[in-house]
Amino acid sequence: MAACNSYPSLFLNSQQFNTRYNDSLCSSNAFTGITLPNIDVVSITAVPFDNYTYQYPAYVPPNPDISSLNFCNVTITYNHPGYNDTINTSVYLPTKDWNGRYQAAGGSGFSTGGTGTLFITAIDGLSKGFVVSTTDGGHGSSLAIQSGLDNAWALTSSGNANWNSLADFSYIALHEMVSLAKSMTEKFYGQAPSFSYYYGGSQGGRQGYQYAQRFPYDFDGIVALFPAIEWTKLMALLAWPSVVMELNKVFPPSCETGAITAAAIEACDPLDGVVDGIISRPDLCTFDAYSVVGKNISCEGTQSSISKAAALVMSEAWNGPRYSNGKTFFHGYVKGTDISTPGNPAATTCTTNNSTGEQTCAFSGSPLGPGWFGSFVLKDLNATFTNITFDQWDELNRLSGQEYDSLLRTADPDLSQFKKAGGKLLTWHGLADPLISANNTEVYYDQVKQLDPKLDDFYRLFLMSGGIHSPIGPIQVKNVQSYIVDWVEKGNAPDTILATGTDPTGKPYNRNLCKFPQVQHYIGGNSSTPEAFKCV
Repeated sequence: MAACNSYPSLFLNSQQFNTRYNDSLCSSNAFTGITLPNIDVVSITAVPFDNYTYQYPAYVPPNPDISSLNFCNVTITYNHPGYNDTINTSVYLPTKDWNGRYQAAGGSGFSTGGTGTLFITAIDGLSKGFVVSTTDGGHGSSLAIQSGLDNAWALTSSGNANWNSLADFSYIALHEMVSLAKSMTEKFYGQAPSFSYYYGGSQGGRQGYQYAQRFPYDFDGIVALFPAIEWTKLMALLAWPSVVMELNKVFPPSCETGAITAAAIEACDPLDGVVDGIISRPDLCTFDAYSVVGKNISCEGTQSSISKAAALVMSEAWNGPRYSNGKTFFHGYVKGTDISTPGNPAATTCTTNNSTGEQTCAFSGSPLGPGWFGSFVLKDLNATFTNITFDQWDELNRLSGQEYDSLLRTADPDLSQFKKAGGKLLTWHGLADPLISANNTEVYYDQVKQLDPKLDDFYRLFLMSGGIHSPIGPIQVKNVQSYIVDWVEKGNAPDTILATGTDPTGKPYNRNLCKFPQVQHYIGGNSSTPEAFKCV
């Protein structure tokens, strides 16, 4: 089905509001009395913005600035008596052309949300006329917090977890944000939103599934992308390549592990019928990392060869984390996924001794997994995996699940209450996601289907071949809200959703993502057009 490309106003008095709006409606006094039974409000500030231009942060893939934004930015600061927390929830209320809808925005990494994560989903929603909200959960939204470089918020002191802050992060601040945002919306416009939506990815994806499972009546529709639903096991997957390196005392250069990824793509790319630099049928890919050991490659301008150490790391990453007894306990990465470039789980940095020519490499990948086990499980901000043993790895994972699954896991397949509430849940997940493996999302979908064979009525999953870990990456579903709006408000459930961008070979990418478990298959013609593929 075609997506609706616009968001017509649902309110007969929308133009009337545009006419009567003045800055006095966007003032702290205008929101006096907004509160919840279990919180103490510290302050409410309201600031009008006219013709505002949002510029994406420098570390975000190039995206055009979003201009001509007109809104009232209301921030409520509050705490929970006895919690020793301070939470900031921001609500952005369009002062022109509100579409009558509310959209909550999700967080990123170890951040609940907040102003530092606006670029992910919030600004896009605001530009489309939604009231948008975000919350920092009481511990900020800096890039350091998102990426796991600053985990001090998780502890009250060394050895002691900040359980109140962790509960805010997990679910408390999420539900409170929705209640506060809906109250502010009604206060500002004189009536509540007609429909409420959620949009988030990664940590925001985990939050979306949290809403569906714990707060099924909060939203009419949820878009939860590449969700971190099996949180503690995901942290094990993120840490696993570095643990394999440390256990075996091998730290292969990223160019070697990257060459194995390239070889996997070369071997399995044609399996969907077209060569485009993408593995679209990983289920058919039987490539073995050890098959290219000894292959000559260029490594940063120097001739080298793929080592057994590199094959070991990649093979273990594809198989997934395991215990010392050999039992694998979580899904590995999809073959063809680039996990070797800076910031990804198998990245290393190498230096060469100018005198001897000897090269020394060290792990320099994503800090999320190692940071989780150090700061959250061991409760030591300075802990590392140096000299870790397999027995210690087993114990870390036992403690991680024991202490945090009940708080952070959002993989309960029972969505019956969400279905009863009339909610709709839409997820897409990139098959080349280098942080959260799409394999787990597939497994969760199958678990939901086992409980409810009619899950198509309320839950749909789409896998994006070539898709990475970002809603604003080189391949995107640029108007994903239109699909959930059309489903919720018109009953048009999507069988496909359109993804566009540029594939790894530099060619245009325009494909209809198939409703899982269907997959894309090339049927002929220009592979840059949706018509060249069918769902089978």
